[in-house]
Amino acid sequence: MRLIPFALAGLVTLTGCQFSDNDTPEVTVVTPAPEIKSNLEITDISTGPLDTLEPNDTVKTYYTVDVTGFNNVDVEVHFYLMHSDELDVQNDQEAAIEDIQQIAVIELTGLAQGASEHEIELTLPNSLEGGNYHILAQIDPHDLHVEDIEEDNHPSVDHDPHLEGNFPHADIVVREQAGHDYKLLGAEFGQAALILDTPNSDNGASEHHTDLVGYFEADYEGTNLGLSHIKAEVMIAGNWVSTHFWDATAGKYTDTLAHEFTAELHNEHIGFDIALEAELLKSLHDNYNADVDNTLEMRFTLIDAAQDAETNTDNNQILTSIPLYFFEQEDTTDEPASRLARQDFTEQAVAPAAVGLANINFQSEFDKSYGDKSKFSVGVDLQGQLFIVPTGDPGGRITGEGTVEAYFFRAKNTLFSISYNGSAYISGQNTGYESEMIIFNNVVFEDEKFTAKYEKSWEKKWEEDKTLAQATFTVGPIPIKVEAGVTGNLGFELTVGYNAELYAEGDLFHVDFGAFGRGGVNLLVASAGVQAILTLIDNTFAMESNAGFALLTNDSSNPHIYYGIELKNDLDVISGKFGLYAETYGVKWCKKWGIPYPCGKKTSRYDLWLYQTKSVFDKSWTIYSKEGEINL
Repeated sequence: MRLIPFALAGLVTLTGCQFSDNDTPEVTVVTPAPEIKSNLEITDISTGPLDTLEPNDTVKTYYTVDVTGFNNVDVEVHFYLMHSDELDVQNDQEAAIEDIQQIAVIELTGLAQGASEHEIELTLPNSLEGGNYHILAQIDPHDLHVEDIEEDNHPSVDHDPHLEGNFPHADIVVREQAGHDYKLLGAEFGQAALILDTPNSDNGASEHHTDLVGYFEADYEGTNLGLSHIKAEVMIAGNWVSTHFWDATAGKYTDTLAHEFTAELHNEHIGFDIALEAELLKSLHDNYNADVDNTLEMRFTLIDAAQDAETNTDNNQILTSIPLYFFEQEDTTDEPASRLARQDFTEQAVAPAAVGLANINFQSEFDKSYGDKSKFSVGVDLQGQLFIVPTGDPGGRITGEGTVEAYFFRAKNTLFSISYNGSAYISGQNTGYESEMIIFNNVVFEDEKFTAKYEKSWEKKWEEDKTLAQATFTVGPIPIKVEAGVTGNLGFELTVGYNAELYAEGDLFHVDFGAFGRGGVNLLVASAGVQAILTLIDNTFAMESNAGFALLTNDSSNPHIYYGIELKNDLDVISGKFGLYAETYGVKWCKKWGIPYPCGKKTSRYDLWLYQTKSVFDKSWTIYSKEGEINL
């Protein structure tokens, strides 16, 4: 009998109890599996039960990481979304996978040896065509760690457990996209209430006024992009009545708001500026009941200008409402008119006629915001007043105030605030002026003087560059930390005085701010940045006011006060675009025998537009204008 020695490389087993010299022994060689000293592997991916998903939905995904031979290790994991129709189990030829998208890049830190459970929220791309998809993962995609087995870092045809299609993945179902479908998703107002003057009052405003400011969110699915129109209607006595939008390009009001959708730009921002004409205003007032809470019901409808057959028209319309008040003017006041029914954002004008020798107040304010607070929003608050006291110690007061506030990623910032208050009384008491300017919450200028006669001119300018907020966004698969702020200039040029006539004239303020952004990532697999051309606000608020006291002249037979006030505004807020981009240095995927696997390298670019809009709120108009005489 021959002895077969044991070898390090294998084990020999003899079968049969006896055999002759002519017999050949039956030998089985068993090779033990090599010892795995180091390995990184994702062993399981799942999502739990899910209904049919929509593009842009978020999917919570669970996965298991198994670590061998490493301790306190940091490793990257990349997630991909692949259409399951890409896989053909019969094809033994390598072919590129066309419908696969990288949807997340993360870094796991401090992993210990052994299995550990993790979860991640994956956002589905807007561009998904619909159908059945696989969620795949790749650990250590750039082979930064030396492993005994590299093939199991991802699905692979070179890894035996994956050959029967048993590679780790999760299955989801995404709704099929429509072939041609415009969507009106929402409407937001830039004011808390709509406050209107009664139809029989002369509010002193020019034809280019503003009643409602806000924006729409809209989207499009399909490949037949074209021009669309949005129609606005208000409910009056059970009937829908059309109103008008301001068209900044045409410089006039139009029946509908035209909008051209942008390919691959989802959640589009469409700003609107609505004015209610005199006839509609009268109808609203006729049906207004001051004893109850009133709301203005509104209906917005998006219309395909090409009249193509849309897949679904049920999502083309929005019904919404806003609290409604009418400012009932009073004939006389003992104090400056209060801001009746004042909400956060209102517009009103008070110009009562003189009755007897009562104090007279001429006042207007414009207070609205524009934009999306989660991205960028600007609030403008303008006020002007001429207050006349014809009895006792005759005199008057002229005031002007402007404030610009902005939201960056929901962070509120006071960009700029200025106030002027000038007064004059025949006795000389309380005659003088005071002014204050605040920039980014800091008082940068204040001036005050009280005297029997005065004249003062200011011309101040500042240039500012201020970072105001930080936020993190995911662009494609890459998280980007972004900081944003404003850069621009501001100032005012105003002359005030009193010498038998109280006056103020000039630009109470001018601000010209653009938004800037900076951003980046610390990942080796990606680069990122900011793309911005955005006018945040360009606004000039001019005031001309005067009040002459003719009772000081020798013509005592007809003592009177003459007055005049005009408030003008030239305003443009948030026009342009602000977005982020990321480029990932990822892998190309191929398929064979129904198995997807990395087969090369490629660079992918992703864009995320946070804000992109034309300027619909770009106009010059007279907020208030009044002049006349008051006989004493």
